[in-house]
Amino acid sequence: MAGPDQQAALRPPPVEPVTDPLTLEAADEALPAVLVRDGRATLTELQAATGQSESVVKRRLERMRATGVLYFDVQFDQEPLGHEVEAMLWFTVAPAALADVGRALAAHPEVRFAAAITGQAGIVASTVYRNSGELYTYLSEKIGALDGVQAVETALTLRLVKQLAYDPGR
Repeated sequence: MAGPDQQAALRPPPVEPVTDPLTLEAADEALPAVLVRDGRATLTELQAATGQSESVVKRRLERMRATGVLYFDVQFDQEPLGHEVEAMLWFTVAPAALADVGRALAAHPEVRFAAAITGQAGIVASTVYRNSGELYTYLSEKIGALDGVQAVETALTLRLVKQLAYDPGR
């Protein structure tokens, strides 16, 4: 696991507060589309896809990154790493504990995605494990130790149909 300095170096720069929404022009719409296919696309490739000059592409990319419209994330296939069990977890959490439980889940390596939601459950999380024994241990030891968690509903993921923009066939 990466140390604190390495983790800090991998974090994106802070997002500046947006006072006015960023308006994307038609040519700008091509930028994320190209980057979804290849996050390493060069400015020359982005310029060709948009018809804008490289300097305009660079300015638009920086503005989109600075406002949080565009960010870079790494997705990878978990199965070759031996993670064969995926589960969705819905947490019923005391309202006063939502932030603390959310922060705790964000620090768990088993959690790929977590969000505060409306409805009976206050938090939902997508998780991954090597086997069902790890899921059981996670629920009983890590989740069981969190103050404020009143209940957890668990559903195993049988088949992933879509995951953001990740294309395992590439």
